[in-house]
Amino acid sequence: MNKAITDFFNTTTRLAMPILQAPVAPLPEGICLRGQTAIVTGASNGIGTEIVAQLLEREISTVILAVRNVAKGEAARTSLLARPSVKKANPKAVLKVMELEVEDYASVQRFTKAFLAEHSELHLLLLNAGIGVLKRDLVSNGHEKHIQVNYLSNVLILLELLPLLNATADKTGKPTRVTWTGSRMHSSSALAKGKVPIKPGETVLGHFDSEDSYVPFARYADSKLLCLFFLFELRKHLNGDKVIQNSFCPGMVNTGMSDVLPIYLRLPMNLVKAIRARSVEVAGWTALNAAVVVGPESHGQFLLDKDIVEPSPYVKTAEGQKVQKMLWNETVDEMSKLTTIPSWMTKV
Repeated sequence: MNKAITDFFNTTTRLAMPILQAPVAPLPEGICLRGQTAIVTGASNGIGTEIVAQLLEREISTVILAVRNVAKGEAARTSLLARPSVKKANPKAVLKVMELEVEDYASVQRFTKAFLAEHSELHLLLLNAGIGVLKRDLVSNGHEKHIQVNYLSNVLILLELLPLLNATADKTGKPTRVTWTGSRMHSSSALAKGKVPIKPGETVLGHFDSEDSYVPFARYADSKLLCLFFLFELRKHLNGDKVIQNSFCPGMVNTGMSDVLPIYLRLPMNLVKAIRARSVEVAGWTALNAAVVVGPESHGQFLLDKDIVEPSPYVKTAEGQKVQKMLWNETVDEMSKLTTIPSWMTKV
């Protein structure tokens, strides 16, 4: 148990210096999203719910709460519509709950099909759903659960909805947006730290699906690193003229994400959060900054809090670039079995 606690704090606080996080400025005044439609995944609690609230407060017309648990989603919807700030700013907003189980490709496709059947525009796609647990688990298709939920299913959502995002940009004359909730913890991935390197002849996805590669306290970081690899490779193939795509890290936030930890880790983690975690309101500012404030310069970029920054040094190493290209090619193969991939999404 003592080793587990040590490993946990080595992983979760390595990037936590200084002890107090830098302040984040509120969003600028005058943001108006009237007439726009947004999808927020993982919207039934935490940062996701706050993102929806802040969109509503800026007069967005329609928001889809894409959630695993519909009952929790409906409870979040009721709570959001009851907020005085939402009632005042946006009393006629359309807020709809739709089921999205991101560990299941079939559920992703049911969700996107249902959305496309009902909506002719999509302006904002916020890919916020994600997990961070210690136990290794495989989903029904054989992929490790973090990799499926945090990475692969998000790519499928993006590809299924990209034609509508493009069409909306053409219709409005303004670029639409895709924003991934990322993490600075990608710097602490098992690959970046050299803990479990990819073996010769091993694929990237096969590596992360294997039991031998599983480092419990690094797997969340592993999955976020893969998301950034995809984003950085995507920008080489697709410019941001029609769809601006980026990723942001909100820092340590006071949400229930640590509730999944065993009690002997949860208690010290909650102490750390009490000292340095940001509120979900501040996290929401960082999300909306990435989604509606920063411009084309953010396409294919990683934002730390509200600033565009360089990723971890590993990403730019020869090994990192090799893994990035391998992952891209494997993702092309994986997605081509599920959907029609765009012509620009070719192997490298």
